Amino acid sequence: MGRSREEMTAIDNPKISVIMSVYNGEAHLTNSIASILNQTFTDFEFIIVDDCSTDSSPEIIRSFKDDRIKVINNKENIGLTKSLNCALKVAHARYIARQDADDISLPDRFEKQLRYMEKHLEVALLGTSIFVIDDKGEIMQKRIAAPNPGKTLLKGNRFYHGSVMLRKAVLDEIGCYNELFRYSQDYELWLRVSKRHKAKNLTVPLYKLRFYSDSIGASKIVEQAMFVILAQKQAKGGLNVETIDQIKNSEFENIYQNLSKSEKVRFHNITAYNYVQNNHMKLAKQDCITVFRLNPLCIENNLRIIASLAGKKGIWMVENLYRFFRYVLYKIFRLKL
Repeated sequence: MGRSREEMTAIDNPKISVIMSVYNGEAHLTNSIASILNQTFTDFEFIIVDDCSTDSSPEIIRSFKDDRIKVINNKENIGLTKSLNCALKVAHARYIARQDADDISLPDRFEKQLRYMEKHLEVALLGTSIFVIDDKGEIMQKRIAAPNPGKTLLKGNRFYHGSVMLRKAVLDEIGCYNELFRYSQDYELWLRVSKRHKAKNLTVPLYKLRFYSDSIGASKIVEQAMFVILAQKQAKGGLNVETIDQIKNSEFENIYQNLSKSEKVRFHNITAYNYVQNNHMKLAKQDCITVFRLNPLCIENNLRIIASLAGKKGIWMVENLYRFFRYVLYKIFRLKL
């Protein structure tokens, strides 16, 4: 039976292009895809890139019989950054929405984001607050995203990648993900967007981000932190040829040696935080000591050292209080930390 004109219009000229990259995501892929297909706003195409999965992910994707799904099968594993760019090349809707393969979008996410974007035409990038969930899907905590990141974006990523919606015209203007970045590709892009356009977050949680304790190795944490610093350097003045070559050759020790004192402090603050999240407490304490030696007056680090006396729970409590304190200051005094 052929499609009606209304059905063809909705599928062939969607308002939103949802992009997802999948690599061996069988554990939670079914629920993740279903959370998109069950959105209250239905006028979208769903572009899924299978990055050469070796588990049952391809079969799970094929099990969904929905005309809105478009599948790209990579011939080789190319990683998240390049896979997302592959999806963006075929996306032709007015808005782009992200979704990660093990996370969940709440049913009214697109409806609320789209309503805000169409009411605030000056906003190019819109994220949401989130619920952090464990491997079983149980809510661990609620995180309120900074409503108006503004210049504070240079201090750290204020967006949860899977939750964002942005205007396709802006990507056509400034370019897509920078394929030099294996990690923090989203942060580097948000920094580029925010140079020319406004970027906001909804304070209502519309996305469930899955957190795996003990999921990230120490070497990967170091590399991820370095790419955060590199994204900031790129936004401030660009990367020189030597640094670009070092990135391509994974010469992160050489990159570190050329960082300024303040950049080293930020780097170790990032690694310390992520070591705690992944139960590498000994490494976290070592980085806290390094930060103290570099800058004894770093309040964030000193609070972390004091909180570490109570172990991981103490540090978690301090981090959550800091987020809440930052949110309250913005709501009452419009202060941005």
